[in-house]
Amino acid sequence: MQNFDFILFGATGDLAMRKIFPSLYQAYYDGLLSLEGKIIATSRTKFGRKDFLKRLETQSKIHIKNYDEKKWEEFTHNIYYLSININEVKEFNLLNQQLSKNSKNIIIYFSISPEFFIQACENLTLVGLNDKRVKIVLEKPLGMDLKSCCEINEKISKFYKETQIYRIDHYLGKESVRNILTLRAFNPIFQALWNKKYIQCIEISVFETLGVENRGEFYDHTGALRDMLQNHILQILSLIAMKIPKNFDANSIRKAKLKILKSLKPLKIDTLNKQVIRAQYVKNEEFKSYLEEKNIKAKSQTETFVALKAELMNKTWQGVPFYLRTGKRMAESFAHIVISFKNKKNTANDINKLIISLQPHHRISFEMNIKKIESDTDFETKILNLNLNHNSTMQSYERLILDIIESNPASFNHKEELEAAWKWVDSILKNWKNKKSELFFYPAKSWGPKQAFELIEKDGCEWYNI
Repeated sequence: MQNFDFILFGATGDLAMRKIFPSLYQAYYDGLLSLEGKIIATSRTKFGRKDFLKRLETQSKIHIKNYDEKKWEEFTHNIYYLSININEVKEFNLLNQQLSKNSKNIIIYFSISPEFFIQACENLTLVGLNDKRVKIVLEKPLGMDLKSCCEINEKISKFYKETQIYRIDHYLGKESVRNILTLRAFNPIFQALWNKKYIQCIEISVFETLGVENRGEFYDHTGALRDMLQNHILQILSLIAMKIPKNFDANSIRKAKLKILKSLKPLKIDTLNKQVIRAQYVKNEEFKSYLEEKNIKAKSQTETFVALKAELMNKTWQGVPFYLRTGKRMAESFAHIVISFKNKKNTANDINKLIISLQPHHRISFEMNIKKIESDTDFETKILNLNLNHNSTMQSYERLILDIIESNPASFNHKEELEAAWKWVDSILKNWKNKKSELFFYPAKSWGPKQAFELIEKDGCEWYNI
């Protein structure tokens, strides 16, 4: 592993403590980070290095799975802390002075609100931290709609080249997601069946049993559509539906994904309300309603659940419905892709299904029908399971941070991908803003509103719940 310096803006935040520092430590524990690399933590909070390390000890160490006291001491020995006001360019000079001498690989990670991205990039540029040594990492959400996304991309491009920008989506670091293209490309059985002739419908679901927790202020401005569907779920859809490129390099993969995102059939006003269901959880036994959560506006219309039907306008997939859904305070927590294959009898109970589980388990399952023992006419469904869970499986952020250090952008969003996704989602947001669609409700810790079930069942499909 080459030497590097890692600058983290927002180092005292929840994401930094839960994901970024534990991932950096784990990479060091695994022998994948150089001892010579500096980690420079920054935030607005004014305290010294010792105070920051104490905070790291109490808030970050608890999220580490392979803690070793000696390794932890070695790891934290290379962590430094600076209090920085993003609006003060003179403070960025101090940051520049903290870097290793002759550093040739500098990663600057923005674990901060996107509203600060542009100012931070400008000040970094003013102190010379935008040359070819530097890569910047942008956390989501990148904008709140197409206009704001384009504005951020355009302004940042004045300071950094596209090859220097890594827009992170942690779902693209999941082992099971990274396995999708391999599964499709190197198994002839799936190559032959991966099209509208053999596939009845495709479902992508991401459910959480948690509510908004301490993210009320952020979530009430964002909602489920922006928080999960516009980025994670549409990225998964593009990997499922894209044409397998001849080469698996970053440029080829990004082009293939972009082609799919641009082929999403626009949701027109006359069909939008029939194809998009939005809902909000309400009180159920000991579980609060969304409106009772901390920092939620009274009478908020923000959705905590979305289910929709998407279609692609290309020869391979035309006519195949893609059902997408995500929600908070659901009955179970899971994320999976379900591909339902057609059968001549067209009955739901004997359809072959390929299930790619993304969380909490990493596995690939195939539902197939076999003859019941001692019967010549009856059959039963059995599941073939391929378990991808392994003690050595990297967490998403660890894998993606290592990709950044090694300058591998294949699992990161190109600006055109994000803009294409926002363009498709914008019609939904505008419809909601104009109050032209109904907000439904569902009990906390349930499977969602009945309208979501009606959406998929009218096409002869069904949600797969585990």
